[in-house]
Amino acid sequence: MSGTPAGNPPVRPRAGRPPVRLLAAATGVALTAATLAGCAPPDRAGGGSSGTLRIAASTDAGESLNPYASNQSPTQELRSALLYEGLTHLSPTGRLEWRLATEMTPNADLTVWTIKLRPGVTFSDGSDFTSADVVASIKYLRDPEHAVQGLALIEMIDPDEVEAVDRLTVRVGLSRPFGPFKDVWANVFLPMTKAGTAPAKPIGTGPFAVRSFTAGRQSSLKRFDGYWGAKPKLEAVEIIEYQSQQAQANALLSDQVDVASGATPAIAKSLGGKDGVELLDSKGDFTLRIGLNTTVAPFDDVRVRQALRLLIDRREVVSNAFGGYARVASDHEAGTPQCPAPDVPQRQQDIGQAKKLLAEAGQSDLSFSIATDGLLPGMQEMAQVFSENAAKAGVKVDVNVITPQEFLSKWGKWPVYVDFNTLPYLPYVITSLLPRRVANATHWDDREFGRLAEELFAAPESRQCPIMNRMHKIEYEQGPMITPAFVNVLLPYRSRVRGLVTDVSGRPLSFLSNVTVGK
Repeated sequence: MSGTPAGNPPVRPRAGRPPVRLLAAATGVALTAATLAGCAPPDRAGGGSSGTLRIAASTDAGESLNPYASNQSPTQELRSALLYEGLTHLSPTGRLEWRLATEMTPNADLTVWTIKLRPGVTFSDGSDFTSADVVASIKYLRDPEHAVQGLALIEMIDPDEVEAVDRLTVRVGLSRPFGPFKDVWANVFLPMTKAGTAPAKPIGTGPFAVRSFTAGRQSSLKRFDGYWGAKPKLEAVEIIEYQSQQAQANALLSDQVDVASGATPAIAKSLGGKDGVELLDSKGDFTLRIGLNTTVAPFDDVRVRQALRLLIDRREVVSNAFGGYARVASDHEAGTPQCPAPDVPQRQQDIGQAKKLLAEAGQSDLSFSIATDGLLPGMQEMAQVFSENAAKAGVKVDVNVITPQEFLSKWGKWPVYVDFNTLPYLPYVITSLLPRRVANATHWDDREFGRLAEELFAAPESRQCPIMNRMHKIEYEQGPMITPAFVNVLLPYRSRVRGLVTDVSGRPLSFLSNVTVGK
């Protein structure tokens, strides 16, 4: 479940996923849920405004403007990305870049980091962004009582050792060495807000500010003319909420919106090229995968896990579950632009070897169910392809489609389930591959992997790649996930919209500075 960070106290979400599964859905921008319920959007006249981008998103009746909320939907994450900023961020190509910080320097043993802040930044209310705001934001995020989604990423911070050195410098003390300090601040759940404004009336430094907001219906954002960075060409952004992906598609075709932020492959294919609709296809590292609970027999046996990985036809998953909008994967998460994943053999379907491993494990007549709420496009379809593949080896697999509420109520207890990940590798390890994390619903606990993770966190950037490669290989050989494909994020839009960019993290609507809307 990684969309969102874990390790915080479990909180029952409103809809979608536990706190750790919402980062979701393509960092809150692209793949949205057809099952989320809420109020219908108000009637709107068709026709685009030259300076306003109208985005269709999934309904979230329980959303708020608080970027630190413990249970955020993709719609809330989309809005937050336009209102708030972090100390660093990921570019559309996945590169780490400076944002509100311009420099982070550690001491010799990586236990104290000094953060230099960008000068000349103001909040949307016109007040200056200073070290006092960073100290207040970090202390709020670090407080377990607030149950923020990013807590696991910064749990090594000692809240008593966060201090303002001067107006644009912050010193942060840690409880243990931590090398990837710069990386974690790019997480969407770790933004900076004006001191004293969160959670009730948070104020950010982003390129847009709130004009009006009605939970479950519509958000109206206006351009912040005092923004420090590249100012948006758009005058405004309207986020209009719909109850299904098909309703979003219908709104796009009827010219009620300019962009539909969620699209199944089938919907995307039906929309592309029709009535002035084009398709933005972001090829990245978003994964849908099947999780195997390693505390439940027989999935505690690595032979069974490897056998199940050998049953799935990855090319069939790409073509049938994702309509060709994906590429095959090999049961480990992607690397980073700075550190590509290791060159391990592409795992292929091998029914004979799978049957041999199952026989060795005494599981030749294995049968089980896969639980899925079908929240994201391709989830149910991928499980069905796996079920059909498994039958070739005499393994009976039922696909159990349930409501999000039922799925969440038993999170961490399902023997086999469908999950997703949008996080870069380092945050993913922290939130989802280490024991006793809320996101680790497989309960996988590999000692060598954990040892390497500790080594990775204590290593300077120059030494991280070889360690990550060894960790990838352990995932490939011992891991708890069947990861058959990296899935594209699809964004249908009206052809009058110009300047959209693809994003490897699946959040193209976070990058609107050059977007315009014609007549």
